[in-house]
Amino acid sequence: MIYSMTGYAVKSEKISEELITIEVRSLNSKFFDFSFKSPDQFFSLEEEIKRIVKRKLKRGKIEIRVKKYNSSPVNSEFNLDELKQKMIQLKKITPKSKQEKLIELALLIPKNNQKRIKKITKKHEKEFLFFLQKILNEVINFRVQEGKALYKELIKYVNQITTQLDKIKKRDKKRIKIKKEKLKSAFNSVAQKYDKTRLEQEMIYYIEKLDISEEIIRLGHHKSYFLELISNSNEVGKKINFLVQEMLRETNTIGSKSNDFELQKSVVLIKEKLEKIKEQIQNVL
Repeated sequence: MIYSMTGYAVKSEKISEELITIEVRSLNSKFFDFSFKSPDQFFSLEEEIKRIVKRKLKRGKIEIRVKKYNSSPVNSEFNLDELKQKMIQLKKITPKSKQEKLIELALLIPKNNQKRIKKITKKHEKEFLFFLQKILNEVINFRVQEGKALYKELIKYVNQITTQLDKIKKRDKKRIKIKKEKLKSAFNSVAQKYDKTRLEQEMIYYIEKLDISEEIIRLGHHKSYFLELISNSNEVGKKINFLVQEMLRETNTIGSKSNDFELQKSVVLIKEKLEKIKEQIQNVL
């Protein structure tokens, strides 16, 4: 069964006394397009995260967002004594500065009890990456569900193409019969004036130019292969994209060679369904 490239998951878990939230978004893309945003302490893991994401999600525009929330209480009280000490030190550096400017500068200096960025330990790194993989599995499940909906849409369009292709086959038999009768009538009226052998050759050539049987057979084969791919494989986006191009090519040839209004109406409907398929499969992995 096919997978969609659209996926989403968000989850929170406590790691090293901090509540970590990871959000993953996946959209369609021809290639693997990776984006990562997180607090500084996780930057060292970016390449490892990218490697894991590429292995599991394969392709698409993938955005990873990491947020952390310190679970321990933070002392947010304003420390007046600390502020005064900073102003005294600043006064020594810039003795001509006004009081208002000193206060402004002192407020910009980090608090003494402000924690520095903690380096992630090996243990917590392992926990974080395990947590990430759980979220990526949820994204894959999301892709599977989206893939099922895509599959139903594609099957619907293929069935509609089959209906029109059957109409083309039936109409083609009548079309050839009508063309032959017209040619026979025209042949009989001019046979005595022109070389009979040459006229027969020209008529055979003309009939061959109108023949669409090979295109109908190839379009039928392409359609069957398309159904086989979307039913039995899960990474066929690029392959079925090329296949639809071939189906469009055969359909256009049928339209240009048919020279029959009723038949061309079916050709137009097939092209319409193929264009809708093209739109849908841009999101197939």
